[in-house]
Formats: sequence, C-alpha cells, structure tokens
Amino acid sequence: MFGKRGRLWARTALAAVAGGALLLGSATPAAADEPVTGVPTTMPGGGVTLLLNEKRMSIGGLSLSIQEQQGVPVYCIDFHTPVATKQKYVEGTWDQSEVKNLNKVQWTLAHGYPNGDAAKLLAAAGVQAGGLTDASRDKLLYFATQTAVWHFSDGITLGGWQAGRSLTDQASYDVIKKVYDYLTTNAVDQPEPTSELAVAPGSATAKAGEKAGPFTVKGPADAIKVTVTGGSAVDVDGNPISATTNGGQFWLTAEQAGKATVKVTAEDSVSFGRVFLYSGGKDKHQKLILGSSVGKTVTAEAEATFTAAPVAPSASSSSSSSASPAPSATTSAPAEATPSESPSAAAPATSASSEDGGELALTGAPTATVIGGGVLLLLVGTGLFLLVRRRRVNFTA
Repeated sequence: MFGKRGRLWARTALAAVAGGALLLGSATPAAADEPVTGVPTTMPGGGVTLLLNEKRMSIGGLSLSIQEQQGVPVYCIDFHTPVATKQKYVEGTWDQSEVKNLNKVQWTLAHGYPNGDAAKLLAAAGVQAGGLTDASRDKLLYFATQTAVWHFSDGITLGGWQAGRSLTDQASYDVIKKVYDYLTTNAVDQPEPTSELAVAPGSATAKAGEKAGPFTVKGPADAIKVTVTGGSAVDVDGNPISATTNGGQFWLTAEQAGKATVKVTAEDSVSFGRVFLYSGGKDKHQKLILGSSVGKTVTAEAEATFTAAPVAPSASSSSSSSASPAPSATTSAPAEATPSESPSAAAPATSASSEDGGELALTGAPTATVIGGGVLLLLVGTGLFLLVRRRRVNFTA
C-alpha cells in the first residue's frame, strides 16, 4: 500500500515539475529590435590620390544612408575588398567583423573627423590651416581619418608626398599626412560601443558621507549624461561630474541617510564605432564602420542606499565612562594581595573553576541524557522492525 502511494506521489510531483518547466519555458523575453540597416554611397566632393604602402592609389569617400538620414560618414575597415554601394548592409559587432585593432580605430574615430574638434585636431597635428575653407578642411580630415583607420585595420602606411607621382597637391597632402601621423601615434584602446545603455551594478550601499560604487556605464560612444536625485555623482577623486562615456565609472554620494537614484542618458543609440556588414555575406564585400552617430535616445538607471553614520560619543558621556572604572579597581585590590604560586592572578581563577567539578557536573548531565535517549530510541526502532517483519512473514505464508 505504501509503495502505491509513493508511486502516486512521484507521478504527481513529476507532473508538477513538468508543468512548471512548461510555464517557465513560455516566459520568453520580448523580441529584440530589428537590426539597423544602411546603404553606402559614394561621398560627393571627389577623392584624393595618395601613396599607400608605396603604391599610388586614388581613393574616394563613403557615406551611409541610415535610419532616414542621408550622408552619415562611414569608413572602410577592409582595404583589400571592394565595397557594395547601393546595397544593404546590416549592423554587426566587432567580433562578427573579425577586423583587428578596432579598439584603436575607435579612438581614431573619436578624435578624428567628424567627432573631434577640427581646430584642435589641426593644431595638435601641427597644421597651419589658415587658407582652407570649411569644406576643403573637412574633406582632408576625412581622408586623414580614413588612412589612420586603415593603418590599424589593414596595416596600411601612408607615405610622404613625392614629386612626379601625380599625387594630390602637396599642401593638401601635407595636411592629410600630419593628421594621419598624429592619429596613428597617439591612439589608445577604447571599448566597443553598444546600441543599448546599461549601468552596473544596479544598486550599491554606503554610509552617509561616503562613496557608493563604482558604477560602470556601457553604451554608445558619445557623451552620456548623468543625472542624480537625492545625492550627487563624483569621480574617483570625489570631484562632481555630470557626464561620462562608454566604459566610464562614477560613484554616488549623499550627506544624509536615504536613497539616491541616478539616470544616465545617451542621445544616439547607433554611434560611431558600430560596424556594418554586407547583408549577402560579411566577407563578400567591404566591411564598414560608422563615423558619426544617429538613432534614438536610450536611458538606464541605478540607485544607492545610504545608512546613517555612527554617532560619536559626547564629551560628558566620555568623562563619566572614564570615571566609572574607579570602584572596580578597589574591588579587585584584595584579589591582587592574595598570595599565589602562579605569576598571574587570572590563571589560578581559570584552574580553580575547572578543578572545582561544578561545571563538569553541569556538562555531564545533558550528555548522559542524550546517550540514554539514543539507546531508548534504538530499542524502540528494533522492536518495530521485528514486528513489521513478523507481520510480513505471516502475510506471505
């Protein structure tokens, strides 16, 4: 009878587990947004003729039509493969592209055209650009950025201007070369941007007046706004901040106990540094990387809980506590005057309590009770076992 009940219970439990698994399986996450797509076209304004890996080559610029925006600058990260203009490209990841050194390409895009300040970039590169129009300047900065990108993605080297090679005029060539040199010499690794915005961890704790965190931000490549309610955001040195970048860290502080919430905001979810791969096969045509940012505004939030800091004792309480040991000192005086063979007065007290026998009797009583109870339970169990066995034998006979 017991066996039947056990099997029935097992079947019921299995059915419950299976039902729970089906229920969990139906709780699938919401479908992700459709991948962003774009169509590359040739950039108007003409190209340039440069010396790349000691070979004279004429190159043109590219732009991407993406999310109803035309003419978004885009760069090639696949020098030896032809581009598929007017064909659909799909947004991908750095790993999917299998292009090397994209961390340094990201820095190049952040400081090159069009994201870097043009005047500061030219000054940093040592370029005197007094006679350039804005259109001419932007064109030269684009090709300087493109050749620097190729330096990292494909190992391409931009050579110096040479007479008799039918290259772009020397003045324009020198601008491209100096900016290329600056970008390739100073580039450092930067993280891959993402289309979503996230803050980790989602929560932290600290005492009031201290820093909670750090909180790390991952998202698009452009500046990310930081807004705090109930406290303030600071950097590692405790300086207040109101913005950060992809991969940046900050801490939250508050002077009073309570909760502080932080909201980070990025305006363009599809930022420069996102790669685009040919929809008909990523290795069939040139791989591209976005040079500017577009898309929707994305946000993320986190919080910190601050507990009250411990209250320091007042002067009156500390003075009264310092006066209280006086009576105990007079009470312990006779004990110190008692002769003892031990060099320490505390040692005989410990030995006396263990030799006294009172504590041992207190410890022994529960032990005997436990042993006796265990023997009794053993005897009862043996009797029940024999009784059940006898009934089973009689039933079989």
